[in-house]
Amino acid sequence: MYHKIMADFGFDEGKDAESAQYLARVIGGRGAENLEAMKLKFPKSVTICGGSSTLADEISSERLEGFVVAADSATSVLLEADILPDMIVTDLDGLVEDQIDANSRGGAVFVHAHGDNMRMLEAYVPKFPGRLVGTCQCPPVPGLFNFGGFTDGDRAACICAELGARELALVGFDFYRPSEKTGKSRSVKARKLLWAKVVLEQLVSQGVRVTTSSSRRR
Repeated sequence: MYHKIMADFGFDEGKDAESAQYLARVIGGRGAENLEAMKLKFPKSVTICGGSSTLADEISSERLEGFVVAADSATSVLLEADILPDMIVTDLDGLVEDQIDANSRGGAVFVHAHGDNMRMLEAYVPKFPGRLVGTCQCPPVPGLFNFGGFTDGDRAACICAELGARELALVGFDFYRPSEKTGKSRSVKARKLLWAKVVLEQLVSQGVRVTTSSSRRR
């Protein structure tokens, strides 16, 4: 699937590898240690919050309980609602200062390296004071992990499934109306979300239960 995605968007696999190597050097062995500690007590059921424009309304009407995962920019929305995410999955595309703050208060961060975010990795990864695990989408170098997934939201789902979760409740996911982001193409994001759906459907085929807010309200 990785090679198909790279071909679809014209991404450079060599730049992915370069970014991954940098992140591995910065994180060193702490990522593996943090990951093993999380595996020991990871819950079977988690809530994953995506970055759609509906997230704020959804969390105001649906009480979040248990283990909460934020996909990148969802971190800021959760903090605004006085919810500290237990885990954050990010390629540093959102308000990174909020993610650093959540990390300093106990939220584990899975930071992702790809060909387009080398500058962000250099600027921010050394500032994370808490638990940190490095991920990549290319063949992983020592110290990094590739759990699958493409966007922050479906990658979060893959990580949680790998850690042992069998029920994933998705909140703030909209696969058809991508949120506006400065400097980002909505049409490209829409194509990325189609791949995100494919990834989630694959998890379901492997026995992971995935529900959305709309399906739980029916």
